[in-house]
Amino acid sequence: MKSYSDTVYLSGDRTLLQRQELRQFLQARRAALKPEDFGYRSTGRRRAPGLRREEVAAMAGVGLTWYTWLEQGRDIRVSEDMLERVARSLRLSPNDTAYLFLLAGRRPPNNLAPAEKVDAAIQSVLDGFVGGPAFLLNARVDALMNNRFAEKIYGFDEMEGPFARNMVWRLFMDPRRRALYADWRDFAVFGLGLLRGNYASRIGDPEFESLIHALRGKSPEFDEIWRDSSRRGTSSLAPSEIKFRLPQRGILRFTSVRFTLPTFPDHLIVFLPALDQHTLEAIAEMAKTLPA
Repeated sequence: MKSYSDTVYLSGDRTLLQRQELRQFLQARRAALKPEDFGYRSTGRRRAPGLRREEVAAMAGVGLTWYTWLEQGRDIRVSEDMLERVARSLRLSPNDTAYLFLLAGRRPPNNLAPAEKVDAAIQSVLDGFVGGPAFLLNARVDALMNNRFAEKIYGFDEMEGPFARNMVWRLFMDPRRRALYADWRDFAVFGLGLLRGNYASRIGDPEFESLIHALRGKSPEFDEIWRDSSRRGTSSLAPSEIKFRLPQRGILRFTSVRFTLPTFPDHLIVFLPALDQHTLEAIAEMAKTLPA
């Protein structure tokens, strides 16, 4: 927890011009965001474009009054932690994050690099696995990289939007992905358990909150399994067998082999090797149709 000395104030010494720039900057960035990208409805009683102040405040885990006063450039206490959360909620670039800190009278964070910069060589490792799908997952269960078999089976590029590569969102909200799993319920319980286990240490993280908000209330099955996991706990143990139902190929059977990255321990490299001869033959035939 930061001490009182770790905070500063937007004081009367700040010039009027700087206060105006802070106000205009935050209002413009908030207005530029699309509510639907965060799981909010873009129609109804919205009188102005972009997110509402209360939505930004909720995602950042700060009080509405505090955020309103920040956006108005008022004389308030501003900590680095609060500014970092606001920057993440507004999806500011590293340069814009530094700009926000400077306008608020704080020294910009030293680490302005993207939060997730995984070694590109991992893509070569995934491409080198020819026994089935392979992909890299982050803590939010987004597929950051994948091989050609994974694209063929999962269809990552078939959808657009902020959650198009999120395995849990697609599991509950994408009819094609739902139909892919022969044992959908078992895998849904596992996928939600993996997400919830990671979420426990990231409550308030805008990336997690926006995903969960996009699922809760929109998928009855997600709500049901989420409530049930509250009573019974969660498990990140993958099913011993994963069965995919593919057109013209029938049921393909795989097992799951997972490794964590030493530099990103909350990331998983997942390999799905074939479990039977029929699946091996199907993978071999599929390889002939994959782009080079």
